[in-house]
Amino acid sequence: MSIFYDFVDILGPSPFDTEKTEREYTGKLVLEMETLSPVFVGSGFEKSENEILYKSFIRFLDKPVIPGSSIKGMLRTICQAVSYSCIDVGKRIKKDLPYKSDNCNCIVCNTFGKMKLRSRVNIGDFVLEKGEQDIIRIPIQMNPHIENKDIYYSQDGKLRGIKFYRHGDYRILENTKIAVETVTKGGVFTGEIIFHGLLKQQLELLCYALGLDESFQPKVGGNKSGFFGSCVFKVKRAVLDSEDFDPSMYAKSYGASDTRIEQNKKKLCEILSFDNRILSLWG
Repeated sequence: MSIFYDFVDILGPSPFDTEKTEREYTGKLVLEMETLSPVFVGSGFEKSENEILYKSFIRFLDKPVIPGSSIKGMLRTICQAVSYSCIDVGKRIKKDLPYKSDNCNCIVCNTFGKMKLRSRVNIGDFVLEKGEQDIIRIPIQMNPHIENKDIYYSQDGKLRGIKFYRHGDYRILENTKIAVETVTKGGVFTGEIIFHGLLKQQLELLCYALGLDESFQPKVGGNKSGFFGSCVFKVKRAVLDSEDFDPSMYAKSYGASDTRIEQNKKKLCEILSFDNRILSLWG
């Protein structure tokens, strides 16, 4: 297995009953996202500076932003790795999933939405409040070679799991050719997540996926394989039904009574803990 990445097992979907007669949680998380390594979210455009052509960072009102859709995609993937849920794959390889791909009613779809099912979580754009920017060269980005059975498949011919890239120091990489505009380490973005009608397990899962139990640090944006995107979320304010609450307690409670979920959480932590980051290619 590569030292750059590893897989978390796929638990597979289980119906999630949203009709339970228990409390529904509605509220808001006001968050800071601090960058632990350079972060790059491309605008789709290129700019030129000092004869260097580079891919520019997406902006709103001339401020770098991380779109809410990028944050949501990151959270959804983490949630899929530590819950009984479906995962998103192309039609060509759906048959290779370790579960039957039927119409899903899992906890992730009921939390973040899908076709004909509204999301219970609304994520705004995260705007850069302070931090430096720099042009950094990264390796040429390649699409995953999913047809490589030795990497992506288990011995039973099914997909191995959900792939996560480890944290590390981008400066140890070679063959960096593509210039991109980044927000460097120490940048601070601010944004809000509004949730409505969540059951307790859904709120626990959301808080856990943000890394609010401090067991791991997520990665967002592009060039994750090149050690970009490491970040940590910090709570500025958390409101639940008009009263302040401590989301870290919900994060720590998620999946505590389920052995399989706990095993996947342990694996995710092993991959995404910043304390385990790769500082060289030789140790």
